[in-house]
Amino acid sequence: MKIQFNNKLEKKLILGTLKLQKFFIYRVIQRTLLLIFPFALFGSFVKIIQTVVIGKEGFLTDVFPDLSNDFIYRQIDNITTGLYNLSLGWISVIAIFGAAKYTAKHFNRDDQLAGITAMSALLIIDYSYSKVQIFSFHPQILGMHGLLLAIILGIFIGWIFKKASRPVPDYAKLGGASSVIERSFISAKPIVISLLIAMLFSTLINVTYYAEAPGNYINALASEYTSKSPLGQLFKTFIFSIYTLVMSFFGWSGTYSSAGTEKMDTLSTVNLNYALNKHTAWNAPNPFTSSALYHAFATFGGTGAVLGLIIAILIVAKDEDFQTVARWAIIPSLFNISSGLMTGIPILFNIIFLIPFILAPIANMTMAALAIQLHLMPPSVYPVPIGTPGPLIAFIGTNGSRQALIFSILAIIISVYIYIPFVKMAIKVKDFDNLSLEEGAN
Repeated sequence: MKIQFNNKLEKKLILGTLKLQKFFIYRVIQRTLLLIFPFALFGSFVKIIQTVVIGKEGFLTDVFPDLSNDFIYRQIDNITTGLYNLSLGWISVIAIFGAAKYTAKHFNRDDQLAGITAMSALLIIDYSYSKVQIFSFHPQILGMHGLLLAIILGIFIGWIFKKASRPVPDYAKLGGASSVIERSFISAKPIVISLLIAMLFSTLINVTYYAEAPGNYINALASEYTSKSPLGQLFKTFIFSIYTLVMSFFGWSGTYSSAGTEKMDTLSTVNLNYALNKHTAWNAPNPFTSSALYHAFATFGGTGAVLGLIIAILIVAKDEDFQTVARWAIIPSLFNISSGLMTGIPILFNIIFLIPFILAPIANMTMAALAIQLHLMPPSVYPVPIGTPGPLIAFIGTNGSRQALIFSILAIIISVYIYIPFVKMAIKVKDFDNLSLEEGAN
């Protein structure tokens, strides 16, 4: 199939991606993401109910009747918590199964036992040694935040099966008690090695474990510096650009999500006190904060401003798979929950979407910074409920500024135009080398 290129950048990205997709590890990663997509999508809808609808600080909490002391509320909360924990909250366990399975299968080893061994290894690594809770795990590692670790570990365990076992004979794959026993002995050595390594990592993690470090550290870096001089304000904007770039990269690799992560840092608290005293957000002393720039304009739909990507797909993509994923993912993404979209396209680890995933938030923040600096709109200073739709964050954060709403709509338009050419590139890559068909055949 001959590919038509519109420019040199498109040619380099498409040919580079096609070349990258020939690598075994990249194919394993992409096929694993396609495997976990239905669980991520289901979990994202559950997350809407759990945090946005019935959560204490959710966007729609006040819309529905107050059931805070009601038996029905407790049952709904218990059910949604359980469903979330065993879908999106369990996504890394499913991912490591897929990564180990596809790796072992590639080397003609026992893929089923490799997948099961990998799941056991991840649970051992994630196990929390606690005297308070006898049976507990670190939730960050089991969910989307642990996805990168799970895929790497799954590939590693599949490689251990290659090195420490021999291929399973065809007759042993047909079933029967004797066949199962034979397969178990063939794979016994890599199983033992994998679990021993997992125990070692488990000890190290429980000794050194910490949570939410890139968000906390980078957020502090971007929030503690302030200046009233034009040069200082320019430097402040530059700091936030670096902050956005790093956060976008973490989001692209699955280790960070913007949903529910906004915190009232020191400068945001000063702004809030000013607004409460002056009854206005205009002329707040610290206009460039994470609330005013990053959370208000760079996270529409989730990290990477992916709401623009969904709209771009619905406008220009004729591919049925892209359209289906976009239609299903649009509701969770409105509430800044993008897990289904990230795994269904997929965006995670997809070189084609890395550039717009970083560029769209930076462009939106730059536009917002200019508007605030020129006093065309006030900065966001008021806290907003969890799950507030991206286009409404600045509107609510400024206590109903129409100017903020207009610039939010402009930010969506900017994001859509940034994503459109990359959507077209991704479709060309998919037409030439469709990994979803390969996944569906296995």
